[in-house]
Amino acid sequence: MYTSSWAERSRRLRNSSSPSILLAYPSALYAAGWGTRLELKTSQLLLASYLAQYFPVEFADFEISIGAPNSPSQVRRFERKVKKYLAGRKFDILALSCWASLSYTATLRVARICREMYPDRLIVVGGYHPTACAEDFLLPENLFDYIIIGEGENALKGIADGLSTMGRPSETKIVKSDVFKNEQFVGFNWDIVESFMQEHYPEGLPNIYLYLSRGCPFNCSFCMEPLKDRSWRAFSPEKSVEEMFIAAERFNSIGVAICDACFGKSAKWRKELIKRLVDAKPDFWIVLETRHEYLDQEDIENTSKLKMEIQFGLESASPEMLLLMRKCKNPGLYLDKFRQVSNMLSDHGILHRANLIFNHPGETQKSLEETFRFLDNELTRKDRYLMWASAEYMHFPGCELYSNMDFFKERFGSKFKGGEWWKIEEDQFGASIANEPSADLSGERANLWHVMFSERDEAMKAALAPQAFKFAAAKYFPDWKNDPRYRQN
Repeated sequence: MYTSSWAERSRRLRNSSSPSILLAYPSALYAAGWGTRLELKTSQLLLASYLAQYFPVEFADFEISIGAPNSPSQVRRFERKVKKYLAGRKFDILALSCWASLSYTATLRVARICREMYPDRLIVVGGYHPTACAEDFLLPENLFDYIIIGEGENALKGIADGLSTMGRPSETKIVKSDVFKNEQFVGFNWDIVESFMQEHYPEGLPNIYLYLSRGCPFNCSFCMEPLKDRSWRAFSPEKSVEEMFIAAERFNSIGVAICDACFGKSAKWRKELIKRLVDAKPDFWIVLETRHEYLDQEDIENTSKLKMEIQFGLESASPEMLLLMRKCKNPGLYLDKFRQVSNMLSDHGILHRANLIFNHPGETQKSLEETFRFLDNELTRKDRYLMWASAEYMHFPGCELYSNMDFFKERFGSKFKGGEWWKIEEDQFGASIANEPSADLSGERANLWHVMFSERDEAMKAALAPQAFKFAAAKYFPDWKNDPRYRQN
């Protein structure tokens, strides 16, 4: 844990010649459909925790502290508040975390405000979108001094180290960051966000989201994760459990969610982590997403001793779609393994959720029918602990599919109507899903998946065990609370 030693180090750094860094998440504009859940950006905190060993670092999240505007008047109000915030801060480097494409327009606005107020300050941007589309930040006015490609720690440290001798570059520079290695991992320095949390979450956080590992060896067509280094690295199992308990106790959290890109890739690491959790007897819920292929009987038996929800990115049950999505090489084995693991989880009373993506380019009525036939077969078994969740394909730049749009246009008649949606000053979320997956599912037929999913609402309810039904109603399906079963003891 970081306590008085952190405060002492921070004071010492501020009194030294080390440049100070304001590490900020700029929010997202016109992205209401993205969801209403606000979470503490703990990936940003990990970056801050590493940098704080060497420089004075301040953490900011304008989405939480100011908001996510969805109209011109709200944007103007947002800009006024950003100006007020920056006027009260001392920093040498503004480092903006453009985490996803939805943050692009907000990133530009915050950077322009900073440049107008402080022409000589260094402005750096990093994140998934800069990694995917560095050219979007190469602007005529040289708004950004540096664009970081990949994980930010090593590049941002190098930029800060060189500020005193290099100053501002004459033109925007693109910097590819070195891989952040296991031996460089530091824990979450919660002291960095202490004042932020006291102001915005004085009663604590019901749920907190943590990252325990990095890297994913898979190359799913719709995912931006392969843009970063794919080697799998993690805190030790002992350190991981310690971080989970520290976070839950510090913020009175009832749930800790693990947001790793590929949780538990190492079987040895995964098994030791689960065993340590069982021995530690946490009283908080644990939520994690992993590949169903990873779990075996031992994992499931030990997991049954914890309060846990496991999520799987199943994505589809159509063999053709699974291949197009690059989820697996053998769809038959992939689906059989899911069925086997899900049955074991239900037998042990472990809540789990299968996530499905519909309208991925190449989707047809045939592929929808294949997915729902699989789902219908799973719904024939009662007293299940399996919940189903659906989402529509979002067209993000940088993913494999984005680079191969012509293939899908020519083979399936796919249409990507949103264009460079992250640059528009209107509903960006709606534009990101404004796609027609195939000529077969064009126009109004693009909504067929939603009709088919809704038709199975009663069957999904009926398949769940009472505890699982109530959990699903409370967390995912609020309309289910009107069902008499929700009110039963």
